[in-house]
Amino acid sequence: MLRKTICLVIFMLLCISAALPAVAAENYKADTVTLKLNDTNALVDGAAHKMGAVPRTIDGITMIPLRFIAEIFGAQINWDTGTNEITIKQEDNTICLEPGSDKAVINGKSRAITGKTLVENDTTLVPMRFLAESMNYKVDFVPATKEIKIKQLPPPNKPPVASFNFSEDTVAQGETVIYEDNSYDPDGDQIVEKKWTGNERAFFAAGEYEVTLAVKDSRGAWSTPYTKVIKVTDEVKMDRLAYNFHHPIAGEPLGNIDISVLDMKQIEPAVSMTQDHVMISNSPEVVRSDGILYSDTLSGENRLYYHHINGSNERKKVYLLAVNQGLEPVKLTLKRWGAAGPGDPMGVGRAAAYRLLAFDPRNVRFWELQPGEIAVLNEEVNNICKPGEAIHGMFNVESNDDLLYAVVAVGGENPLTFTDLDHLPAQVGNDNHIRGTFKMANRDISVQIEGTEPERLVIADGEDDGFLGGTDNGLFSKNSGNYGVVYHISVKTKQPVGVVFSPRGGVFAGAAKWDGKAFNLPNKGALRPQTEFALIGVIEPGKAKVLEFIPPAGSYLPVNLIFIPIEPIEDNNSEK
Repeated sequence: MLRKTICLVIFMLLCISAALPAVAAENYKADTVTLKLNDTNALVDGAAHKMGAVPRTIDGITMIPLRFIAEIFGAQINWDTGTNEITIKQEDNTICLEPGSDKAVINGKSRAITGKTLVENDTTLVPMRFLAESMNYKVDFVPATKEIKIKQLPPPNKPPVASFNFSEDTVAQGETVIYEDNSYDPDGDQIVEKKWTGNERAFFAAGEYEVTLAVKDSRGAWSTPYTKVIKVTDEVKMDRLAYNFHHPIAGEPLGNIDISVLDMKQIEPAVSMTQDHVMISNSPEVVRSDGILYSDTLSGENRLYYHHINGSNERKKVYLLAVNQGLEPVKLTLKRWGAAGPGDPMGVGRAAAYRLLAFDPRNVRFWELQPGEIAVLNEEVNNICKPGEAIHGMFNVESNDDLLYAVVAVGGENPLTFTDLDHLPAQVGNDNHIRGTFKMANRDISVQIEGTEPERLVIADGEDDGFLGGTDNGLFSKNSGNYGVVYHISVKTKQPVGVVFSPRGGVFAGAAKWDGKAFNLPNKGALRPQTEFALIGVIEPGKAKVLEFIPPAGSYLPVNLIFIPIEPIEDNNSEK
């Protein structure tokens, strides 16, 4: 009997709790509320509930019960009977209303509203559109049933806040500055991007310097830039060159340092070259019509290079093709590649060089081309460029027999119909840019540094480092600049040596590989010739290091490598 009584009590309690409206639950926040015009019944997440007044239209404006809607979505309502003011608070949002008024104060700012707040049977009715906009509700009206469906939207994304400190607000010249990033996001979103300006590792002239940081969250919002000033005293701990030698970062710009390059002793290195070819399609550089830009038949190991600008008034696709014109299958390996674009000529030159040097060997590709079969070697990269844009690629290939390699430009969005390949005209080159096939695609240089004075190595000047000669459809062609040639420069020293890069022929922006790691050269911006320098790295005594370098498309040659013996210096930054 007792068990039956307990079960009956529990059953009755369950029935009572099930009948309670959702709004009665403590801290309950609804997801969706459904109202109906001229009806006191409402559905709160599907559960029925009665309202104190009906939603209705007055002079074309839909009015809904304020307290019922706002509280069901988690807001707090307060009515000051002394001032007759209604206050709504939800998270950081505060709204003040006054019955009979067509104005509201939202977070301290006055705003006119369409329609007036009114009180009916102790129930405040407010214009639905105003409440939805100010409280971040999504409202859907179903004309057929006259239902109003209201849903609380997620709060608007708050932008992140950028903030940082210096380890010291006042530093000496050549003293490392440590930046303590204290940026955060009020919503807890991840900060995915940072933009610093002026955040030098060290400063090399007395004065006051502004440093600014802006940050971006994972939802795309940027912070307001945050700026602080650091003071640099007259005390000198290191000059710019010494600092970079003791804290080397490959590609770091050195600015205009006091180095007389042409007065240095010129190194005469040991040089060897490989027999494989570099096939270059760079003429006509500006492509104005469809056609075969350059082609040649090669076997073995080769490097295929194209660099073109779309000079037409339509989009162009640039294909790099391998065609088996023989009677037997040919095995083809795409060993590494770097491609870039569309973009500006110098930018794509730098990017493609970097990608070739940083290539992941796991991305090697293989084909077995049957007689008559064609492979698109650059199908995995963007090969479409708009008018005025440049596209560039370098592809290292190896085949066990002859293949025809062709660089082809076609207009429109449709893919190239390979059956029409024979009908495309062969484009004619010009004398202003390079085209042809050149032996000796790799140049190995060995350098031994033994003296105590700075020395320099000249690269791609056409005299001390000669340009490759080749053929363009049977005619002699010169590779002025040795574009597409990969330099492997091995350096040994008997004392610590800093390696500095100096462009001599014109503006330069490229890439290189040092100590097995690819880097942009310079790693910020571009270098002006003869007056600006960038760091390659530092070589310790008895430890040989290798620089891998490609003359980048769009930049000017020649360049010099400068080897400067490093004098010991007390490092005042070692503990920071």
